[in-house]
Amino acid sequence: MPSIRPFKGIVYNAKRFKDLSRLVSPPYDVISKIMQNELYRKSPYNIVRLILRNSKKENSVKENRYARAAGNFKSWIKKNILIQDKSPALYIYSQEYTYGQKKIERIGFMGRMSFNGSGEKKSVLPHENTLMLPKLDRLNLLRAVRANLEPIFVLYQDEGHKVVDILKEFRSDAAPFIDTDFENVRHRMWRLQNRRIISKVGSVVGSKEIFIADGHHRYESSRTYSIEIQGKRTPQRLKNSSKFIMAYFAEFNDYTLTILPSHRLIKDIGILKKRDIISKIEAFFYIEKTSYEDAPILKPRASKELSVFGMYLGKGDFYILKLKDHGIVDRLIRNYSEEWRRLDVAVLHLLLIQYVLRIRDDDDNVEFIKDQDEAVRLVDCGKYNIAFILNPTSLSQVARIAKLGERMPRKATYFYPKPLSGLVINKLD
Repeated sequence: MPSIRPFKGIVYNAKRFKDLSRLVSPPYDVISKIMQNELYRKSPYNIVRLILRNSKKENSVKENRYARAAGNFKSWIKKNILIQDKSPALYIYSQEYTYGQKKIERIGFMGRMSFNGSGEKKSVLPHENTLMLPKLDRLNLLRAVRANLEPIFVLYQDEGHKVVDILKEFRSDAAPFIDTDFENVRHRMWRLQNRRIISKVGSVVGSKEIFIADGHHRYESSRTYSIEIQGKRTPQRLKNSSKFIMAYFAEFNDYTLTILPSHRLIKDIGILKKRDIISKIEAFFYIEKTSYEDAPILKPRASKELSVFGMYLGKGDFYILKLKDHGIVDRLIRNYSEEWRRLDVAVLHLLLIQYVLRIRDDDDNVEFIKDQDEAVRLVDCGKYNIAFILNPTSLSQVARIAKLGERMPRKATYFYPKPLSGLVINKLD
């Protein structure tokens, strides 16, 4: 089972910065180019300048974006832009947000988590596929900076809510050292430095299976870095600290965890005409044509047991696609469990994207977006040819697929809200 440890976090200097919202950002992999530029403009010290540097002409290793991120990181510490806590802590993290008619508070903590050991039963369970290039990107950044600049997001099961109760009790008598709003979510953080309480939290969570919600590429890159470091002549402190990764731990709870759908945008359909696509799809799906205005979201005129998608081809034409029969999927997809074959996102990728459109899962011809209206707008303005609209993957599906040791297609889930980047950093050396 994973070991959970406190750490001496690096945080922004509160004496110098009163408005933290100008310094933090979402995780690197959901930052668009437009958002990246906006974050750059907010502050010369925004965390995006570390986690996602602007690419420019790079003439040498010393001038590439990873080296520039490392230079910024060292400089900000030297200038006391970033300061390190004197005592190790777990960092209690509360996010308050509204979803639909519900006001929700999700409370968890940030700490260090050990990796799965080789040869032992896996206790840290992924659920999504990863790609080589994003992993190499994060590995290169880690090699340069030697720090976990942002946490991965993991889940633990605790039916008695023991850990959440402990965290709530502690924070009731302490003021948060961070209290900021970002994109309609209130973020607060407390330092938990009491060794007895830290040990209790660690023993409960450390006895559980851990599910990776977000951060699959960062987890695998960090584990690769840890293995790499063990075989080099580096300080023992770095070897020891690299065996852990900074993670945000939240309870596996249907009420406080919100999963949004991650819709798909297709850039290029090659020589296929849209009528040809519809003709091919008819072999697998019942098709109902409507206007986008009449079908703004996928609501369940369809059976829960059969996959249903929305497909937008532009000019207001919206199609509802309902799988005709599970047997179609079972005949074409034989190497996965029945549970995997019933996933909407699996049916979409295997039948529609790969079989009909002949686009590989690792092709950069596919983009991901959580805003359905924006997906439709991007098709209408000609940047993309097709938008596929999905229902969200359920939390129970995430758990079952992870326990089976299988992987969903990438971006099968969009956990909301994301833990912010820039609240706390784990320095490895």
